[in-house]
Amino acid sequence: MPHDRASAGVLSENAEPDFRGAANVAPHALKHPAPASLGFDGQSEAVRQLRDRLDACLPTLDALMLCGEAGSGRTRAARYLWVQSARPGRFVPVIDRLSFEEALADQAGCLFIGEIGLVEPGLQASLLLLLCNKPANERPVVICTSTWTPARLVQDRRMDEALATLLSRHCVTVPAMRERHDDMGALCAVWAEQNGGEAVFHPDCADWLAQQDWPGNFRQIRQLLSHAAQSRAGGVVTASRLAALHRVDTTADAASFQGLLARYLPSMLNLESDIQGSLHARVLAEVERPLFRLVLRATEGNQIRAAALLGINRNTLRKRLQLLGIETGRTRS
Repeated sequence: MPHDRASAGVLSENAEPDFRGAANVAPHALKHPAPASLGFDGQSEAVRQLRDRLDACLPTLDALMLCGEAGSGRTRAARYLWVQSARPGRFVPVIDRLSFEEALADQAGCLFIGEIGLVEPGLQASLLLLLCNKPANERPVVICTSTWTPARLVQDRRMDEALATLLSRHCVTVPAMRERHDDMGALCAVWAEQNGGEAVFHPDCADWLAQQDWPGNFRQIRQLLSHAAQSRAGGVVTASRLAALHRVDTTADAASFQGLLARYLPSMLNLESDIQGSLHARVLAEVERPLFRLVLRATEGNQIRAAALLGINRNTLRKRLQLLGIETGRTRS
């Protein structure tokens, strides 16, 4: 089974992780090893509610949707559910109809479909038939992720209403980084351990991280911490060091967009290894989302002018805005 490294530990097929082990890590204890727990360390209200919602799904785990922003830990939540369910069979990522059929033939225990709104319609149709025609005890568990809610996917014509109805019965939202600032101490401890103890994070790191804006969520933070740990192997990483590395990255990114991609893409390749086949669509969405928002601000929400500035058809822009979940008030000049 491929490993998912999105925000904390690496889970093997037979592992039984402690998802709460680092929940009460005090700042002065950041240098001590913390158990890997798939990114749900901490005691913020957001993560407590997430644990409760996930645990509530376990007794009747069947077909479920995990919604949230990219990098927030949706894949980890899916793995958490599957491991905690203690059901037989493998956790199998599905990217198209072929892998779907292969997983069924292989008697997979759980089918995981990342960003279901971006997959081919044929896969959604096959999934709907499976859910409608076979009772829960005769088919695998199905866990899907999406940046958008089932209702929004139907509205944008990215999902059949019947499938959305089935997935809406159990729909859990995974909180973004901005809702989990209180968890930074515990997460720093986990990530320090994940880097093999190469460096120690000073207590002020958690406070500094909590004060920044992280559009890439935990994926972006982990990338910075990994860079910092490698640059301070055997030493102590302070908040000032993180800030300096962050400024260097920001300056370099401004000077070289290619440099930004060169640093960011390897992280995506590692972290999204469970959903190979949708990487291009994900990278495209990561680039288009801030680009379209910038252009819409510059054109005061005028989609005709925005499309002209981008050099694309207005209908194409409108469809992409809907798919990316970007709201805009104006459509005409």
